[in-house]
Amino acid sequence: MKANNILLLVPNYEIVKDLKDESNITFLFPLDGFCVGYPKTFKLDEIKDAGFIFVNRILDNAGIQELKAILLNLPSNIKGIVFDDIGILNVLIDNNINITKILFLNHFNTNYYSINVFLNYVDSVLVSPDITQEETKEILKKANKPLVLYTFGYVNIMYSRRKLLTNYNDHFHKEVPKSSLLEEIISSKKFKIIENDYGTVIYPDKPYNGLRLKNEKNVLYHFINSVFLDNASIKEILNSDDFLENKYPYKYLSENATIYKLKGEEK
Repeated sequence: MKANNILLLVPNYEIVKDLKDESNITFLFPLDGFCVGYPKTFKLDEIKDAGFIFVNRILDNAGIQELKAILLNLPSNIKGIVFDDIGILNVLIDNNINITKILFLNHFNTNYYSINVFLNYVDSVLVSPDITQEETKEILKKANKPLVLYTFGYVNIMYSRRKLLTNYNDHFHKEVPKSSLLEEIISSKKFKIIENDYGTVIYPDKPYNGLRLKNEKNVLYHFINSVFLDNASIKEILNSDDFLENKYPYKYLSENATIYKLKGEEK
């Protein structure tokens, strides 16, 4: 994609070895025990290179305390955290934990008013891919700090703390793997599903392509969600000069506004 400041979610350590000398790439490691929806997570002592940790699990009080103990003893190679639980923000602020803080609310950061409020407390916010590219550009212009753009990858469209695949297997007496591509029979839509001990995440069967935004201003990072992508595809996305829209035409909601004016009642 030939863009500056890429935040790459790490699917395996082989890609880190291949890309560690690229100065424009920051690695984002899904933290073991604190992530849902990723087939590979990393224990803190497995992370040997500089990067950020990613936490997207909904936490109860015990989980917050467990994470707090980790955050108070972070090794020096951990430069930041990407998270979506506001309770984590309280831990970071109350304990003066001096790392880069990026708020990842997935489907909620859709306007510059709320984003600018959050920017009083964090270093950056990931803009939701649930809005059009024009709306994203407007947010970038009016944001008080550089933002993170969801630039490529599968979008988490649902997260449940229930073990949905386990329940499905138990009910239908099947053996569907914990990482599966299932077809919803009523609408014939296909979904990618991942389950672990902390819940289930459902993705569409195609990755979101927001590469047209790779040259926008006021961007701290371009986020690449590598889940379901092999290393060759990741490198192609990172190194391509074009938008790869022939290969990855799926733009999610970026071309379709989701706010409509209702017609008035005819008299």
